[in-house]
Amino acid sequence: MPLNLYVMEVSPPNRAVLLCIKALGLDVNMKPINLVAKEQLKPEFVKINPQHTLPTLEDDGFVIWDSHAICGYLVNKFAKDDSLYPKDPQKRAVVDQRLHFDSGVLFPRLVDITFPLFVLKCGEIPEEKRKRVNDAYEFLEKFLGDSDYLAGNVFTIADMCCIATVSSLVEALRVPADDYPKVKDWIQRCRDNLPGYNEANQAGLDIFKGAVDGQTCSQRKMPLDLYVMPASPPNRAVLLCIKALGLDVNMKPINLFAKEQLNPEFVKINPQHTVPTLVDDGFAIWDSHAICGYLVSKFGKDDSLYPKDPQKRAVVDQRLHFDSGVLFPRLRDITFPLLFLKCKEIPEEKRKRVFDAYEFLEKFLADNEYLTGNSFTIADICCISTVSSLVEALRVPADDYPKVKAWIQRCRDNLPGYKEANQPGLDIFKGAVDAELN
Repeated sequence: MPLNLYVMEVSPPNRAVLLCIKALGLDVNMKPINLVAKEQLKPEFVKINPQHTLPTLEDDGFVIWDSHAICGYLVNKFAKDDSLYPKDPQKRAVVDQRLHFDSGVLFPRLVDITFPLFVLKCGEIPEEKRKRVNDAYEFLEKFLGDSDYLAGNVFTIADMCCIATVSSLVEALRVPADDYPKVKDWIQRCRDNLPGYNEANQAGLDIFKGAVDGQTCSQRKMPLDLYVMPASPPNRAVLLCIKALGLDVNMKPINLFAKEQLNPEFVKINPQHTVPTLVDDGFAIWDSHAICGYLVSKFGKDDSLYPKDPQKRAVVDQRLHFDSGVLFPRLRDITFPLLFLKCKEIPEEKRKRVFDAYEFLEKFLADNEYLTGNSFTIADICCISTVSSLVEALRVPADDYPKVKAWIQRCRDNLPGYKEANQPGLDIFKGAVDAELN
């Protein structure tokens, strides 16, 4: 059966998938969905995708959403070679990190601008939001280094996903990259070299720009080093993965409150200066989801934690991006004001956004014991570290979501080393939150 793609071409994630389809030379049956008319909320579409987001791909009854997961799936299944999404664990981990940088940093910063513009009818872009985009450009500048593209000297799906977002920020939202020469050159390189760029990205980008204008006028040779702050949910996810794999690591604590992550020697390892960061015999990778994928790909005795089957892996990838793009940003939206701005309460609207995320998880679980089936994967490992923090530390209960509540208990009971890897850091995190709320 033909591939069905539910799409709204004006949106950056949708354009990323169109770029991937062009690069692979695939034929797809395009099924336009009008978000403004709320067609994504129709029962027949919600039945296909309970998160009711675009793009959504349907392949002979198999359904997957999230642009990053879709691109990975299409390359894994249909590509003639692995140049767009390398099979080598280190190369793939770098691509994965860049993909999560798009879903967890670039795209949320775009949405933070577009939502007020289109929904709240704000007529301008606040300067602090422009600054946050410029901060993201600065990270991209460092990622590029001496390379032509984000993960090396050939383009990958990381470039496709990121260029769809960055081109929207630069051209439609008028946040220029002129002060970042490597980023500026990379943008032009993508325009010139990505197959079908004008048809797949520029056409929808021009519509998006018009809408914005309307509103604004192997074996280790050396030990694994893990730079970590255990109180943080992403760090605990990696610790859970390490427990599941039975690995020994050299723990290197980083105190974010003392700004140790800004020390030049750490920034040299990770220019984004985030934790967790893993160093394996000189190879450095960050983002908890990318680290977990790398560790399983390299050290797992089998693929149960991160299946190699394209469809199964795509579902795991979607859940990982749900954590980086939905769950964790909603946690951070609560914790940053509490811990750094010294707010003393959690606004009800922020609790509601967490409940909305729980509702999606409830639907993802369906009749399964875990998020992607009846055995746990790195998707459960990453999501439970966030959800347990929301429930236990931030006091946003999941009592009204019986499948989520049962899944939380199942993770507590069955994830290897849960009490050692997740609970101690969670207790520290809870203590810090309690100090602000009590």
